Amino acid sequence: MKHTSTLATLLALLASACSLVDDRVSAAIGAAARGPQAQEVRIAAVTDFEWEKMYLFGPYAPRAHICAVLGVEPRQCERVVPFESVDDGVMSLAFVSGTQVVRYVRHSRLNGDFTPELKRQPIPASEAVFQVVPSGTAQDGRPWIKLVLKEG
Repeated sequence: MKHTSTLATLLALLASACSLVDDRVSAAIGAAARGPQAQEVRIAAVTDFEWEKMYLFGPYAPRAHICAVLGVEPRQCERVVPFESVDDGVMSLAFVSGTQVVRYVRHSRLNGDFTPELKRQPIPASEAVFQVVPSGTAQDGRPWIKLVLKEG
């Protein structure tokens, strides 16, 4: 019985490691944005995978819309975009290399608020630099931080 439990745990870990969804990216963005004297966040510096461009999708963005923007075929959509934001506090980030979505991230806006959704997308990795702008206090008392695309 113990062997079965260990095997199930290992399989669950492997499945999560192979998933396109990675909430750790959101935590890394939040840590960078809240760092001492943080003035900007370079998204490429907080990711540990290769990507060429990123897309930002606001809360409640429908899966069909996201797949259309990313150029994902409808029959592959649920696999590539496995969740939809159903909460004001959650948005989605998609990282693309070539024509492939390499990571799809559930991003807590408490880790840095990218809203409103940018009109100019995708954002090349070299230009994915966001200014850290303190913007009041969240409902739970933590500082609210806006992440504004740095123009340059």
